[in-house]
Formats: sequence, C-alpha cells, structure tokens
Amino acid sequence: MRAVREAPLDASIAATCPHEANGPRALVLADDIGVFLSIARSLGRAGIAVDVATCSAEYPGLASRHIDSVHLLPGFLDMPGAWKDALRALCRERGYDLIFATNDSNLDMLATSENALPHARLAIANREALAAFADKASTRVLAREYGVPTADGIEAAAWSDPAPLCESRGFPLVIKPARPFLAGSGEAKRMARIARDQRALQRALADFAGRDIVIEEFFEGDGVGLSVLADRGDILAAWQHRRLAQASETGRSSRRVGEPPDAALLQDVRKLASATVLTGPAMFEFRHDRPSGRHVLIEVNPRYWGSLALALAAGADFPLWHWRLLHGEAVGAAGSPISFPITKTSLTAEFDRISDLPAEGFGWLTRALALAGLMAAALIFPQRFDGWTSDDPAPHRAELRALVSRLWSAVQRRLA
Repeated sequence: MRAVREAPLDASIAATCPHEANGPRALVLADDIGVFLSIARSLGRAGIAVDVATCSAEYPGLASRHIDSVHLLPGFLDMPGAWKDALRALCRERGYDLIFATNDSNLDMLATSENALPHARLAIANREALAAFADKASTRVLAREYGVPTADGIEAAAWSDPAPLCESRGFPLVIKPARPFLAGSGEAKRMARIARDQRALQRALADFAGRDIVIEEFFEGDGVGLSVLADRGDILAAWQHRRLAQASETGRSSRRVGEPPDAALLQDVRKLASATVLTGPAMFEFRHDRPSGRHVLIEVNPRYWGSLALALAAGADFPLWHWRLLHGEAVGAAGSPISFPITKTSLTAEFDRISDLPAEGFGWLTRALALAGLMAAALIFPQRFDGWTSDDPAPHRAELRALVSRLWSAVQRRLA
C-alpha cells in the first residue's frame, strides 16, 4: 500500500486553486468499495495525475499504480466541518482540474461544499439534476410528470404516520429513505428495507422514524442499471448492466453482465435527462420483467456507479469522456467500440454474499466450499473480477489478501 499523508487542515477559503506546472491533475474522493479505482485507472491511462482523498487508508484500490498520492481527510460523519476545511486546503495546495465524487455521502458533502471551492471544478451533476435525483421522493414525482413508470407507492413526510396508508397494500413492500445520506446527521448511508409482513413493516418504519421515506410495492423482475453521460440534457453515451447476483436484497450487486441499452428504458432516461438538463454522469436503476417487457424506475443515482469497472472493461470510458466534456474537448463516445456481453464480479461483494448464506445444518460446509471456490477463481482467473486489470494487478492482489485474512480468521473462530 502506498504512503498516505494527512490532508492539510485550514479553515480559510482558498482564494485561488492554482494548477501545478506538471500537467493536469484530478482528485477522487474514495470512501467507497472501488468506484474510485475505476476512475483513477481511466484518467491515469490518459496521462492525468490522480490524487485520492479518503477517510480510510484500508481500501485495496489504493495500491493502484495509477494513483499519484493519497491524502487522509478527517471523518465526515463525526467532523463534517473539518472534512470540508481539509478538502479546500488540499485544493489550494495541490491545484486540481476536477474533483470526482464516488458515492452518495461524498457527493452530498461535495455538493454542499461548492461555495467553499469556487475555483475547483466539481465533476458532479448539475444543480437541477441533483435536486431531482438525490431525493427519491422528488424522483418519483418527476417520473410521474413525464410518464415514466414507477412502482405503486407513496411518499411520506417525516412528521406523518404512514402505517395507516400501508394497510390496504399487499406485501412485500419496499421502504427506503428519501435521502440515503444526510450530511451532519452522524449516520452513514441508510439502505432500503423489504417488509414481507406487518411486523417487518413496523420495524422498518421505526428504523426510519424522523426521516422522509418512500414506500413502494415490490416489483418482480431483474435489477437493471442504465448509466449515461449527458450534456445539458442530451445523452452522449449510454451503457446498461443487469444484476446476476447481489450481496443483499437491497444492497450492491456482486455479479453483473453488460448488455446493449434497452430501447424502452433509454427512452425513459432521455425524458428525465432532458427534464433536468442533466450534465454529467448518472445511473438510472430499473426493475425489468423481461418476459412481459414491463419495467419501473427504482431510483436515479446522479454519480458514478458500482459497476463502472464492468463498463470500462467493455470500452465505455465514462470518466475520461466526462473529463473531456468538462474541458470543452470532443468526447468521442459515439465512435467508441463497446463489447457485449461481458461479465464481471466484485470480489468483496461476492465474498459478503456467500458469507451471508444460511449456515444451519451442513449449510456452513456449503458456504465454506463456495468461499474456497471463490478464492481459487480469484487466484486462477483474476480477469473475471472488478479489481484486476493487466496493467494494474496490485489492487486485486491486495483485495484477495484481505479476504483470505478474513477467511482464515473465520476458520479459526469455527475451530475454536
């Protein structure tokens, strides 16, 4: 793992953010599983120096040869003010052309720091898109306005009691916070919950008490993500993946396959992108029933997405295209060859998925054999996994070592 330095802590707002003389430089915020690694690889291969700012130095992706330096920021959950101060001081010291967000929390933190970084160029979606898509209740309202199908449901304000409104609805129900991350709340991102009976519904409502929520009827079908890069509402590039497995019912996917964008889904995406004058990246998540062709919009993430490594492996170089867009250069996305189908696995997410399999009876043996098989596949066929590329194998090896250590600790506990 490369050396990590603490970011400078300076409460003053930078008057300028000068560029260093040695060429273009980007900063990627890296408090996530591995999206930052894909962005670093994309930009680094193009000759752009990439720094990473993170609240944790434990990510395997930090071993990448495409990362120039790593800067440790204060924790944004317990010290949001110090996080922002350190970020703008780092900007003043290093001089970045663009700053990239990689998940809901650092996107929210970066968006609310915009006035404190007047000379840094933020590689995030425009204000109209952020307002519409960062809040799931607002997304549902906009979708209905433009005829984009959504699951039947309700938006409930924090002060209301949604329980009576759910009584006439059948199970299962999906309950999710309108905003997964609230800056300054001291809480990490809150995941959606699936309630299959009245008791589970009451537990979920209690868990989200005091927050705006969305309650929807569960729609059967595949999880599909249609990811785009847009410029003032026009789609410049589109890429679609279908979930093959996921770490939890409402969590991130662990295995995905890339496929050409579905025409009906893309039509709905164009409506919403145009309505919000979308500029930048976004991933539109649908549930899609292939036999009938029916689909519903689940949510929109106005940021880079967890399957970005799969898109890059297929030739859809979204971060580099985004860089060119914000620098007034020809994006060139339309003429880029994209491979279909292509499948990739997130090693850590798949490890977590298998670890959560039932262990009753001889279930523990099935789980142990599956984990051993996963580790063997990661060693023998590294090209199947997100963390590996032929020009940058170190992150995959670091991830594999970390999971082998976890597996060995579990074996020791089992033997004890």
